[in-house]
Amino acid sequence: MKRINFKFTLETGIKTIKVIIPVCLMILAFSCENMNSLHEKYLNRGETLYIGAADSIIVRSGLNKIGFEWKINADPRIAKTVIYWNQRDTGVTIPLRRTSEGEMWLSAVLNDIAEGEYIFEFEIQDNNGNISKSVEIAGSVLGDIYVENLRNRGIKSLAKLVSGEMQINWEAVSATATSLLYSVVQYVNTQGQEMKIEVENDEETTLLQGLETGDDVEIYSVHFPENGLELFNSLKRRFTMPKFEREIAKSRFVAAFKPGDNTTPHPGGGDQDYLKPITDFGVGQRSLAKIWDGGSANNTNGMTILHTEDQSGNASARFKFPHHFTFDIGVPASLSRLQIWCRTDNAAFTGHSPRFFELWATDAPKEVEDFPTKDDFEKYYRTTYVTQKDPGNYLSSSDPLYVDKVTQAQANSRNYVSPEPEQGIYNWQNDWVKLGDFEITKPSASNYNTSNDADKALWSGGSDFNLIDVKKKVRYLRLVIKYPNWQNTNCINLGEITIYGDDI
Repeated sequence: MKRINFKFTLETGIKTIKVIIPVCLMILAFSCENMNSLHEKYLNRGETLYIGAADSIIVRSGLNKIGFEWKINADPRIAKTVIYWNQRDTGVTIPLRRTSEGEMWLSAVLNDIAEGEYIFEFEIQDNNGNISKSVEIAGSVLGDIYVENLRNRGIKSLAKLVSGEMQINWEAVSATATSLLYSVVQYVNTQGQEMKIEVENDEETTLLQGLETGDDVEIYSVHFPENGLELFNSLKRRFTMPKFEREIAKSRFVAAFKPGDNTTPHPGGGDQDYLKPITDFGVGQRSLAKIWDGGSANNTNGMTILHTEDQSGNASARFKFPHHFTFDIGVPASLSRLQIWCRTDNAAFTGHSPRFFELWATDAPKEVEDFPTKDDFEKYYRTTYVTQKDPGNYLSSSDPLYVDKVTQAQANSRNYVSPEPEQGIYNWQNDWVKLGDFEITKPSASNYNTSNDADKALWSGGSDFNLIDVKKKVRYLRLVIKYPNWQNTNCINLGEITIYGDDI
């Protein structure tokens, strides 16, 4: 085997070392440069002593705010906590005020933050620039969108009770509505006091005092969200207190005759009979009081209908259409509905029963002492502005809506229909309110003295009319019956009336 000999002289070794050392220095410098780039944010700070990080962070959501609680260790160098969000574009510094040695809980609330989801970074610092490891935590800031979606507790119904109290009937709170704590009813009572009633979730009904029909209440529910910072109120809902309706007791009704009222047969048909005592009816007379005695048929013994003196064909009759009847219902009431029965022992839609009428009301009618003279009082009540039907046209066989054929319609019209008085005369209608202008319609619209089952059912069951809401309580009513009746005579038959409303 051939031997190879390597000869290194001192000069050769020195040359070799001179080459190796620069290469190693270059490699080392390159490696250090890469390490610096990885830790640049720390190296730029110079020599740093790391301190304990924030621990056990709790997040609580509020309205355009967010709250935190966190724990720090016992390191006495800790001077502050810095909280960053929006990728560190926004931050706030919370100075430390130690109240105890050792571990300590801190808290802070950040205000005026837009609704949304955020990542927050907690960094503990001392006064020499030493920092802790950054700790991230997610948090929600609540706002208008959250509030708009909060549920109000549902209401089944609102009712006014006989006691005068308003009652709210609540729907049950769902088991899933865990954030709903209670509900609130707010209103101003009739004494001008602001009322605020808290309603627990297990309360099924709530009674409200000091409210009238048409008054408003506001209702909202109070919520506390999971991990919430504060209570939240749902948007308020407004409710209007409903009407109370029951039959006005007829036992309190009395006649309250005024000039112009048809006083036949009470007591004898005189034009001044309105001045006689209202209890002077006479035995067996079919008087005004019969329309609230509970019967609508002409009974031989009870005489249970109103039947005025028949003055048909008499051009000088004491009473002509429109016929007036005034009575007192005995109590102030907000009236809502009227039922009226014609004379039900007659064939349907025949006889002297009314077809067109108006109902007027007041809380306090003027009396004779309110006028300079008795003549002024008389003129005030006898003057009535109504538009009556012209039977010569309205009830003719050629009428497009009604085919009733009544004999001598035009002649009777001249006898029975009083012309409208001259406009501008001060009269009772200036002070009373009209509750309605009504027509008792015939379902079949068939000829006079003919009827079908629908006609008969309405005639026996009565006609139902809603009254205009005049926003006030009234006590005195004036029934104005207009021409023509169903038989085209100058006479009125009326079986019964029932009035509904709020009299509490």
